[in-house]
Amino acid sequence: MGSGGGRLHSRDTHGSFITARYSNGVSVIADTQDQNPRWVARLTPVPGGDIESILQMSLGLDVWERQRDPDVLVVAADEEQISELERRRLATVERISTVGDFVSKFASRSETEVRRRNTKESDEEESQG
Repeated sequence: MGSGGGRLHSRDTHGSFITARYSNGVSVIADTQDQNPRWVARLTPVPGGDIESILQMSLGLDVWERQRDPDVLVVAADEEQISELERRRLATVERISTVGDFVSKFASRSETEVRRRNTKESDEEESQG
């Protein structure tokens, strides 16, 4: 059952959103990312393995960064992809944060840096003028 106690009438998926329409006329929109979050994760190959082998596999990982010493990948992946990596013992997985949290932190940090630079430039212009 859903909001309002009505019976689920239909469900449409639009990207990462699901719209559920109940027989009582209530529509509920849910973000499926909450149910299956995407993670920013650091992958380290298991002993005897290497990152190149992981990159050659069709795992659907969104590779954000590759480091060579030590051999590490930083990826965005959903829980199912991470579970598959762990199940197959392809890599040690360190979940850093959800993609949403990571992007929010990065965006706020970037805004702070821009404000700092603008303030510094403004102060320099005033001291020269």
